[in-house]
Amino acid sequence: MTSMEERMELMKSLDESFREVRKLIQAEWNRENEHALGMTHGRMLIILSESGPQKASALAEGLQITSGGVTGIADRLIELGYVSRERSEEDRRAVMLMLTKNGEAMVQSMLQVREKVMIKLFRGMDTEDMEKALDLFTTMKRNMEREE
Repeated sequence: MTSMEERMELMKSLDESFREVRKLIQAEWNRENEHALGMTHGRMLIILSESGPQKASALAEGLQITSGGVTGIADRLIELGYVSRERSEEDRRAVMLMLTKNGEAMVQSMLQVREKVMIKLFRGMDTEDMEKALDLFTTMKRNMEREE
């Protein structure tokens, strides 16, 4: 096998390992969170908690999904009492999505679940291992963002 073929095999193995880890993280998240909220639901709640009321278009950009996708997720969160839709004070045509008090409580609960998942994910790793992993992910992110 040539070194290029070996490199491709290694990349495929890394890709498969990454997929398996993501699947396990997703399963752990699903096991730990109430109301069977998906990770995108959680990310929307966290964005609203950190950034305050948002238009659907801003959430779509932040979540990297369509505005229609935001509507479906927001509808579920509204149904659960975590989010409300309100008209913007500055522009009455604009509809803003905002967290309710129940939504804030859910964010705190989700952050605890996230911490439990991270502790499980990184157990047995020393700080040096985690720093190496962070360096690798930073490089991969930069590679994907770079224009060819």
